[in-house]
Amino acid sequence: MATPYQNIAKAALMSWPPYLSEEEANTKIQTESVQQLEGQVFAMGSVKHAVIGIAKVIGLSEEETTRFFDAVINGPEDAEIFGIVKEKAQNFSEEQKLEVLSSIHDGWVIDNSSEKTINKKVDRQQLRQYAPLDLIGWNEVKSDLLFLKPIFAAIGVEINEETLAQAYHTRVANYMEKMKINGQDDLTSLVKQGRAYYPSLPEELEIRLLPLSEIVSSQIIQNWKSEDKETAQIIATREQQKSNNGIKL
Repeated sequence: MATPYQNIAKAALMSWPPYLSEEEANTKIQTESVQQLEGQVFAMGSVKHAVIGIAKVIGLSEEETTRFFDAVINGPEDAEIFGIVKEKAQNFSEEQKLEVLSSIHDGWVIDNSSEKTINKKVDRQQLRQYAPLDLIGWNEVKSDLLFLKPIFAAIGVEINEETLAQAYHTRVANYMEKMKINGQDDLTSLVKQGRAYYPSLPEELEIRLLPLSEIVSSQIIQNWKSEDKETAQIIATREQQKSNNGIKL
């Protein structure tokens, strides 16, 4: 048996460089402290934001949230708080799961807004990651399940990735309709609104991104085209509908 954090660390050690084998990862989580593991996987921030997201969705008290986070990190595997949270987490909907994933992502944006990290994202052409969950693509959203699955397992919440992906793309379609995104020009105009469209952006990050809005929107669309065909199809359909309406006018 292992704590949720140990299982997260195991998954990270196997999924990211140096890509340990399952046997090697098991040995590490059984013999190394949380502090030692965290120095290798840097998962604590995302775990914290996952717990906060779950607490918000199901209405945990501050005291319950603190106990829940402590049990996720330190155990024991059968901590009483897991049972309490499990009871409140019954009938956890796909939309609620996406809200928790949004909490993880928004937290990542806040925690990774230093000048050093921004410069790294510029070099790697990954500024698109500083956008709301609805725009970053299923490939990015799915990657955060690494943090969420072990926590959900501890409270009896199952994840079906296919069903969750469908719910995500429904959310994306609704977001594009709400924000009137019918192509890159619309997306660029939206990104230029900074915190007005994405309140989680820290002020210093907003200032840095505003002059790069067109680059951000271009990277978002390119990611859809290469990694998230369903979202690419949604925007392509909206572009076509806009074009058809224009012809009629």
